[in-house]
Amino acid sequence: MAFLGIETAKAPTGMRVRRFLAFLIDAAIVIALSFAVYRFTGRPDFFAVQAAMDAAEAAGGKDQALTAAVFTQFNSAYSVLLIIAFCYEALVQLITNGSTVGKLAMGLRTVPQNPARGRPLHSLLLCARSALKILSLYLFQGFPFLICCLTIFTNGECRSGFDMAVKSVTVFREKALPHP
Repeated sequence: MAFLGIETAKAPTGMRVRRFLAFLIDAAIVIALSFAVYRFTGRPDFFAVQAAMDAAEAAGGKDQALTAAVFTQFNSAYSVLLIIAFCYEALVQLITNGSTVGKLAMGLRTVPQNPARGRPLHSLLLCARSALKILSLYLFQGFPFLICCLTIFTNGECRSGFDMAVKSVTVFREKALPHP
């Protein structure tokens, strides 16, 4: 099967669905964590973003100060959310040696493309992989993130752009190789 001229049939059966479901599980966990962090710290305050949006809308969108307040509030809340997402993904992958809770639930694990890569280097690259995701979400508000994620649908190995950047591959856990 091909999509826009790119072969898509070579990915392992069920991999794309499992990766998408793992993403949804991890996203739900990050949202739950952000509510917990908000409960204790008052940040990320998306409620303040909503209040600023309502105030700007009530002014008919013509008050520049109110519009600037919306963007300031959103950037602040979004930055904290991204920090929570990075900490969750990086820490859980380090603890589980390449899986997040979503990947564990779906039976997946991120392993080095080269099985000879040592665990310390792979762990460092998993953190770099997470940082690349967060950086693309922060700098480009998700557009490159979407493109990198969509690559799992268009390349035969079902690897995201972040996997390609750190030379890793997500596999079914039973096929994962132990680290030396």
